[in-house]
Amino acid sequence: MVTSVRLIRSMITISGIINQNLFGVSIERLIMFFVIILLTFIIRTTILYILEKKATVLVKKTKTEIDDLMINAIKNPLSYFILLQGFYIAILSLQLPEKISQFDIKVSDIVHGVYILAISFIALYFVFKLIDILSYYLHKEAKKSKSTLDDQLVPLVVRSLRILVGTLGILFILENFGYDITSLLAGLGLGGLAFALAAQDTVSNLFGSITVFSDKSFQLGDWISIGDIEGTVEDIGFRSTRIRRFDQALVTVPNSQFIKGGVVNYSARKKRRIEFYLGITYSTSVTKIKEVAEGIKRIIEEDDRFDHSFYMVKFTDFGEYSLNIYIYCFTKTTVWTDFLTVRGEFNLKIMQLLEELGVEIAFPSQTIYLNG
Repeated sequence: MVTSVRLIRSMITISGIINQNLFGVSIERLIMFFVIILLTFIIRTTILYILEKKATVLVKKTKTEIDDLMINAIKNPLSYFILLQGFYIAILSLQLPEKISQFDIKVSDIVHGVYILAISFIALYFVFKLIDILSYYLHKEAKKSKSTLDDQLVPLVVRSLRILVGTLGILFILENFGYDITSLLAGLGLGGLAFALAAQDTVSNLFGSITVFSDKSFQLGDWISIGDIEGTVEDIGFRSTRIRRFDQALVTVPNSQFIKGGVVNYSARKKRRIEFYLGITYSTSVTKIKEVAEGIKRIIEEDDRFDHSFYMVKFTDFGEYSLNIYIYCFTKTTVWTDFLTVRGEFNLKIMQLLEELGVEIAFPSQTIYLNG
């Protein structure tokens, strides 16, 4: 009998404690709140564990990378979504007062607004993860292409997609918070017109970048010149292109200049030219001149590094102090260092030919005749 009375008294005491309020919320609801949070973490851990196990099985079965990439893209957004849902249900279980009397603000509106904002950011985060997958495959395809312009275009496409998705996400959030998107877009349209008029150079640069990407007149790493600027292309952007000059100075060229002026792409050459006059002394006989010309032709023809489809070696001029032989030919290589090697060896072979024939290279001289 005494034990029963003590048990009843204990139950009454526990019931009294549970029915007490803490910050306007009963202990019973607080306990329910923490139980829901605990269950949320358990559910989240279980689902992520199953997802990772499934991912391991799928990766072993399939040879493609899409399964692994998709699961990695889903994992974090799903984790945040489960936590958000659990906290949202837990907060609703507290049955908070309808209004904050001091500020006349509905608590339900605050909770709902935060929930919509959070779920919108989770959705955006998931879409950005999908864009990362698209970026991975675009980069992979760009590497297969011989053109390096594709490697520069892919980041611009991905960046544009991110901006587009971010803009649409912000508009969606504003619409859910009760803002009139139609009037907002109309206002932005008028403002955009005024902005476009004030930013004609920016628009011109944008069209210039479209011209660069569509014409493919040059790509990253090419040696180009535009106007008085000459160097190697380091970066191609929507607004400007960066060129590294040979003195290592970095020049930023607005893309609008590629519409107005012509671009000379030296890297697009299929062969490289050698052109110069060889001056020999006036004491050289006609026979020796012919032998020099024929010997230089033979040097070109016997070297596979020269283009044999067209070349010229002609005795052309009686110079002020030399007999000039015009040499015009092309090397197959366009690489600067390789070209210099071919040209250097070519010059040495000409010097060796002249030594064998006993012909001297002329240098500036004067002949003085003394009368008597």
